[in-house]
Amino acid sequence: MDRVQKQYIARRRKEDLSFLVIRFLKAHMLFIEIYDEFKALQNGSGDYQHSGLFDKIRNLEQKLVYDIKEKAHFLFRSERPGNDAPEGIGSRFVDLERVLLQSQDAERTRARELFSELRKSLVRKSIDSYIGTGFHLFMILLESVYQLENYVPQYRSELEYLERIEYLTSRIGYQFDEEEEHELDHIRQVVKLCQSIAVDTQDLAAIALERCMALFRETAEILRHSIEESAANEVLVLNLLKEKSLVEQVYGTDSWEAILAHMFRSVGGPEESGRQKAEAFVRSACGNIEGLSDQNL
Repeated sequence: MDRVQKQYIARRRKEDLSFLVIRFLKAHMLFIEIYDEFKALQNGSGDYQHSGLFDKIRNLEQKLVYDIKEKAHFLFRSERPGNDAPEGIGSRFVDLERVLLQSQDAERTRARELFSELRKSLVRKSIDSYIGTGFHLFMILLESVYQLENYVPQYRSELEYLERIEYLTSRIGYQFDEEEEHELDHIRQVVKLCQSIAVDTQDLAAIALERCMALFRETAEILRHSIEESAANEVLVLNLLKEKSLVEQVYGTDSWEAILAHMFRSVGGPEESGRQKAEAFVRSACGNIEGLSDQNL
């Protein structure tokens, strides 16, 4: 790989990490809206058929979630350093254990290096794992909600028709012959099986919803580790500066300044805020600041 290719890949990795972070934060907030709507239906009418939830989940998958998964694979899997593989991480633990057992001041520098390398490897692996797992659970949720909107109402209608037939025949004293009784018994069995599917679908959708929400929250926390150690990524810093409201929606009040301050904790003086340090870095690194923003976010 020549120098130009290496520069291109390095630049693309900076951009993709920035876009992954911002798109993930936006997906997180949109999913909270979906979560709240689902819970309201679950605790209320249960009328998923006219909720429009499937379209909202599908749009989120097509516009953000799929792209987040692909960018995570590119950043953390496609060219994963050998030491990020499970066996590589294991060897880092062994190396760190050896250095710590020696307890020699001369090894302190090496110990600090190993702690840092191990942390970075675990963060990279965890982000890829969390996002990959989240994507597959998100697709389970998507399919489950599709069934809730389309198949479950049909199953409910079938049960209502069966109950009406049984009520009517009982009220008028209708006497079934052997063949009619045989057919009705088969109908009861099929309707009962369909009701079981409906209950299972509702349960699966509820489980997938809760697990997706948990993964969004946990991934946000893991991703924060990566964000706070990416002060050299001017594209990410620029987009963080532009997205204060979004950052604080996900991480809480004052988190935006806390993240920037941590990113640039080794730069400037204590009288400077994280925002000031970040803005100074972006001006020095970017030149045309506006040209680096993600216009498609």
